[in-house]
Amino acid sequence: MKRTQTGEWGGMSMLRNRIKSIAVSTTLLCSLGAISLADPPQAFSQAPSYSQPQTLVYDGFTEPQHDIMVAAAEVGLLLSMEVELGDSVEAGQVIGRLDDEVQSSAVKLAEMQANMRGNEDAVRVEAELQRQRVGMVRALAAKDMARPDELRRTEADLEIAEARLVAAKEQSHLRRLELERYQLQLERRKIVAPVGGVIAELFREPGEYVSPSDPVIARLLVMDRLIGVFNVPAEEIGRLSIGTPARVFLRSNGKTIDTKISSIAPDIDGESGTVQVRVELNNREHDLRAGDRCTLSILPASQRDPAGTLPSVSHRPQRNDRRSPEGVTR
Repeated sequence: MKRTQTGEWGGMSMLRNRIKSIAVSTTLLCSLGAISLADPPQAFSQAPSYSQPQTLVYDGFTEPQHDIMVAAAEVGLLLSMEVELGDSVEAGQVIGRLDDEVQSSAVKLAEMQANMRGNEDAVRVEAELQRQRVGMVRALAAKDMARPDELRRTEADLEIAEARLVAAKEQSHLRRLELERYQLQLERRKIVAPVGGVIAELFREPGEYVSPSDPVIARLLVMDRLIGVFNVPAEEIGRLSIGTPARVFLRSNGKTIDTKISSIAPDIDGESGTVQVRVELNNREHDLRAGDRCTLSILPASQRDPAGTLPSVSHRPQRNDRRSPEGVTR
């Protein structure tokens, strides 16, 4: 009887300990908000669902609006570089010069030839003299004081003189065209910026030879606008569209800029399974840098202003804003 009672007491003690453990666990879960006492029993076996729309967040980088490799149009010895690294240049500004002694000499010779008027003036005077002579012979022929063959001869001489005058004018025009060609060749010895921008890199030093196989001398970045590039998983691209309001956070200076999606690539990258999304960032003050790491945030429609824009934010986003519904930053 003692053994039986002892066994029953031990069993009751173990049961009471288990009940206490379950009660403590339930209290702990309630305090953490994981469950509610009002929840039905099946709630313990259900997976949590995301009924509220979540902010979409993707990492990317910025790139300049245009990245131009400025090349020389001609070959030859690089005489001088007119800019330095980091200089801002305007469209048409000279950034380098090739040796141009031969072209300068050709322009001087062409200018002299284009200004030559002696032959044209002589032919013009001769043509005018022949016109007067024809007029005199015609007047005499009307009075039967000149032979018909004499009149024909003077008219033929007038036609020859006028043809010589036309040839002289054509020759003068040809010399002017040659002058323009030589001047163009001289201008092509200057290496100019095709658009306004910032010199990001120089590839040549004065005295180096610029060859046809490698004519690039400088790298020019157009920085008035930056392009934010982001790779979005293909399964989420259906939630984005061109014109969707977005917010870009730049990590280098902690600045946040409101913008819109400007383009979505039509294809999927086979290696990463992502689609490239691009946004434009205003950079007229040139306070942003290309190549900066940045984060794209797209709020759900319920959190946007009625006009479709994002609320103004100038501080660094909170850590939980940079997570997807699965809790992982893209």
